Amino acid sequence: MDALADVLRTIRLKTTTYFCTDFHAPWGMNVGQRKDGLFHVVVEGDCWLKLEHSETVIHLQEGDIVAFPTGGAHWISDQSHSRVLPGPSVVEQILAGDNPFAVQGQEEAKAITLMCGSFDYDSSINHPFLKDLPCFIHIKSSETPELDWLRSLVTVLSYESRVESPGSTVMVDRLTEVLFIQIMRAYTKSHVSKMGYMAALMDSQIGEALNAIHAEDEAYWTVERLGDHVAMSRTAFSEKFSKLVGIPAKTYLVNWRMQKAKEHLQSGVKSMYEIAEIAGYSSEAAFSKAFKQFFGVSPGKVRKGAHSSEEQVQK
Repeated sequence: MDALADVLRTIRLKTTTYFCTDFHAPWGMNVGQRKDGLFHVVVEGDCWLKLEHSETVIHLQEGDIVAFPTGGAHWISDQSHSRVLPGPSVVEQILAGDNPFAVQGQEEAKAITLMCGSFDYDSSINHPFLKDLPCFIHIKSSETPELDWLRSLVTVLSYESRVESPGSTVMVDRLTEVLFIQIMRAYTKSHVSKMGYMAALMDSQIGEALNAIHAEDEAYWTVERLGDHVAMSRTAFSEKFSKLVGIPAKTYLVNWRMQKAKEHLQSGVKSMYEIAEIAGYSSEAAFSKAFKQFFGVSPGKVRKGAHSSEEQVQK
């Protein structure tokens, strides 16, 4: 089991590319703080970007990628002094076929091709991956020639987002999800001194342990067994896991089993006793008590709530 794939599925990662289009000067967008993340890719040309609460204006060049995994406020425009429009209204107009920055008449104006989209996920889930998301990522084309594969992905994504072919919508969403993962990988590689969940996944020992945890279909793993599995002593493994992931291995195990138990309850396929066993509890009573302490709601209410939602959908 790929731990990251399991995490992304559990946090319900949804990605989409809003548009890939030409903006003619003067143009500008002001993007406020959001709950979901977003990104911009300078496909052709150059522009300027400024983060909220920062005096620095960043020059973005062709091939640059910027991402705001936690939805940070900023503005982006052709020049630092250009008038900016609210970002949501710009997206709405473009999707309606009315680009507010389209060329006017026969007038020649400097153009840029910009691709923008979002990363959405369930931020209510308590997981180190979400806690470790950086506020801002800037992948500079001029400083990362080794990332040609990432630019190739951008080229395909920009093409698919501008054509109306069978399956394009699904293709764009899937490619944007891949883009999100690749941006996070590139960020982690360029910040090798940083701790965090992505760094843990890329570590040969802790990454293997995380994959093992996410592959279990019953409560098999203990801290000692995980240490043995990656050829480390219990003490050395515990220290390294806590340092990289940010929480003890035992806490991670318990937390993840609870998240999986919640999923099983919502699916309604397994019995309460089976779910309790998978989560590592010998009785339904012990499981129910631990589950309520963790989520603040009983497992019965979670299952009942899931059934109610299904009935409403069917109606």
